[in-house]
Amino acid sequence: MKAIGIFLLLIFPCFIISQDMSQDFGTWTKIKSDFKINKKTSFTNKIELRTYDNSLQISQFYTQFSLNKKLHKKITTSFAWRLRLLNKEYSYLLTNRFHNDLNFKHKIYDLSLYFRLRTQINFSPESSNELYERTRLKLKYKLNKKIAFYIYQELYFILNPSERYFYDKTRFGTGIQYELNKNTDLEIKYLKINDINVKNPSSLNILGLKISHQF
Repeated sequence: MKAIGIFLLLIFPCFIISQDMSQDFGTWTKIKSDFKINKKTSFTNKIELRTYDNSLQISQFYTQFSLNKKLHKKITTSFAWRLRLLNKEYSYLLTNRFHNDLNFKHKIYDLSLYFRLRTQINFSPESSNELYERTRLKLKYKLNKKIAFYIYQELYFILNPSERYFYDKTRFGTGIQYELNKNTDLEIKYLKINDINVKNPSSLNILGLKISHQF
């Protein structure tokens, strides 16, 4: 209960701000499955449904497959393919996304520091293929054996030639992770995504639910 109270206290000011007309609200519901191949290699599948327009409409549905490799005690990498069904004005559009992650983790007692570099390219039949570099810094603190709290900030940079600015978007996130059993975790989180350097900037406030299971 104490962990939930801390989480609600952190996100409450964001809901006050979200009364502005440029704000929107959505939900993200995700199921993640990890399959261990050996000590250094694993395979992951993610399925997620996202909503927007005050959670009245589906924004996208995707499934993602990734291969993960441990390079060092503190460094891992992964390559992922995401098949997305996007809600456009006229119909749903099927698109592809590929990304490569380079992750660094350092632990100090119950506090873990994570730094992630993600190179991402989006393939869509109706627009230019966007190439992004995303950097994320995350702190995670273990409150007890079953509960952990985390907070992170992520920056988006668009790399391919475009009329848009280089610095494109930010994402702030915070959440609580609860261990249901040895192989299954439940997570509730709040995200705030801001458009940067656009004529009419907007923010999307998100409540997320995630279930992770390791086979």
